[in-house]
Amino acid sequence: MKKIALSIAGSDSSGAAGIQADLKSFSFLGLHGITVLTCVTSQNTQLVKTIYKIPVEIIGDQIDTLFEDFYIDSVKTGMLYDEEIVKCVTKKISEYKLNPVVDPVMVATSGGSLSKNNLIQSLEKYLLPKALIVTANIPEAYELTKLRINTIEDIKKACQKIGSFGPKYVLIKGGHFKNKNAIDILFDGKSFHSFSLPRILNKKAHGSGCTLSALITGLLAIGETPIDAVRKAKYLVWDMIKKGYLPGRGSDVLNHSYEILSVPTLPDNRYFEVWFDLKNAVEKLITILPPTFVPEVGINFAYALENAKKLEEICAINGRIIRTKNKIKICGGLDFGVSKHVASIVLAAMSIDKNIRSALNVRYSNENLKLCEKKSLKLSYFDRKNEPKETISTMEWGTKQAISKLGFVPDAIYDHGDTGKEPMIRILGKNPNDVLSKLNKIIKI
Repeated sequence: MKKIALSIAGSDSSGAAGIQADLKSFSFLGLHGITVLTCVTSQNTQLVKTIYKIPVEIIGDQIDTLFEDFYIDSVKTGMLYDEEIVKCVTKKISEYKLNPVVDPVMVATSGGSLSKNNLIQSLEKYLLPKALIVTANIPEAYELTKLRINTIEDIKKACQKIGSFGPKYVLIKGGHFKNKNAIDILFDGKSFHSFSLPRILNKKAHGSGCTLSALITGLLAIGETPIDAVRKAKYLVWDMIKKGYLPGRGSDVLNHSYEILSVPTLPDNRYFEVWFDLKNAVEKLITILPPTFVPEVGINFAYALENAKKLEEICAINGRIIRTKNKIKICGGLDFGVSKHVASIVLAAMSIDKNIRSALNVRYSNENLKLCEKKSLKLSYFDRKNEPKETISTMEWGTKQAISKLGFVPDAIYDHGDTGKEPMIRILGKNPNDVLSKLNKIIKI
């Protein structure tokens, strides 16, 4: 049964922020998204032209009607516009014993105001004491605290000031700073947690604040802790911004639509980091890989947790990368425990050298084998005809056979196939980027 996340926010007619961004974010995480509309805006990627405030009786009715039907796992608030709406929403979330993620929306990316003057005081007085997490950018944090914010220490002081209003966690986003990395600070009431990723230049990223808070909300719904939810949401938003695009003449928007991005439910952050690194490598792979390198059975690409001992600790494509005529297509997303063959190769290699945690298979040909040799890749092989009948895993047996011939893990292992078994080359490395660098050597001949 799908988890359910609720967004209480305004509509963005450009489709990039507000309710629209929240629903795309919930869907991206595999959730069913439901909504309570607070305002209808006439806006595009350049400006906010008009705002129509939904009557508070209708806002309250929307909330009541949803709770009559749904069990809601998490909730966020976005554009609330004025004190009357804040008081209405606060009353309802108190009745239903909710602790929302509060995104204190005040201004659109285009610069248009999305609030009235009494919004800030009403947020501080009514809603923030009920919040689980407040997600503020630096201008919003200044409006809430009246503290000048020019350094990381200033951010921490602002976190503490907002925390004094009552929320359990305060996140202040560092996107408005001009330093090399975009650094976000999360305050849990006692300690500070820093999340840093390289700044993506020349991006305005209309809808990034809405998307971040919605992803945090969705990740909380599927069981992530607040700290892990913030960390993972930052990674995902970063990637969506990086792959953003210009739909109009104004700001660029986030890209929520990459299938490979869909994040599965993961036990902890170690799994997420492995998933994220492999995701980036797979996306790079399909941009550099010639179709002639794709075998008939397709390609899989795997990456293991540190000290992995079982298939469930190895991330791979839940499907394959295949060739359709002269194009490359990914069939399936990424998950753990979904690849027996390539994962078995990784486990066998790790049993001898724990640092070799990644592998992918490519098409065997005499030409490809010669390219490996020409680029001085260390090669070894196994012969399927020598496989004992009682062998449980051909890939595990074959990998260990090939390694034993050299006394160390080679860059690539191949076999000539057998009846009904396609010959194959498998490239191994410490991580997905290491594997890609070896593959790139033979692609760029």
